[in-house]
Amino acid sequence: MKSFCKYSLLALAVATGSFITSTTASAQKGEKTLGISGGYASYNESGMASVFFQYSFSSHVRIAPEIGYVFRNHDKSGITACVDMHFPFRVARGFKLYPLAGITYNGWDNGPGKHLVHGGLDLGGGLDLYLTSSLKLNVQAKYSFMDKTNGCFAQIGIGYVF
Repeated sequence: MKSFCKYSLLALAVATGSFITSTTASAQKGEKTLGISGGYASYNESGMASVFFQYSFSSHVRIAPEIGYVFRNHDKSGITACVDMHFPFRVARGFKLYPLAGITYNGWDNGPGKHLVHGGLDLGGGLDLYLTSSLKLNVQAKYSFMDKTNGCFAQIGIGYVF
C-alpha cells in the first residue's frame, strides 16, 4: 500500500507538471489559500475529503491546518485534523514543490464500541500549480506516524488564493 501512495504521487506530479506553461503566479508573504481536497487514506483503504487553509509567512514557510473525513470502509471511518508546515521552493513560474512536517490527530471509528484516538507526526511533500493568480491546484502525499493507526494520505485539491 505504501508503494501505491508513492506511485500515485509520482503520476500526479508528472500529469500536473505538463500544465506548467499556462501558470502565471507564485506564493508571496501574506498569501492565504482556502480550499477543498479529496484523496485516499491507506489505514482503511478508503477515500477522504478535507478542507484546508494555508498562510504564507514568507515565500518559503507556510502553515497549513486541515480537517478531513475518511469514508467508511472495512468497518472503519475517521476524522483527521492536522497542522502542517510547508517549505515551498519555486521550480518554475507558478510551480512549487514542498516538503512538509507537522502534527496530526486522528479519531477512528472501528465499529460499535471500538474507537481509536491518536496523535502523531506527519511527514511528506507536495506541489502547487498556480492556474491563475487566484486559483491553485495542490497535490500532496504524507505519512502519519501514530500508535496503531499509521497510514499514508494522498490528496489532490483546489484552492482560492486571496
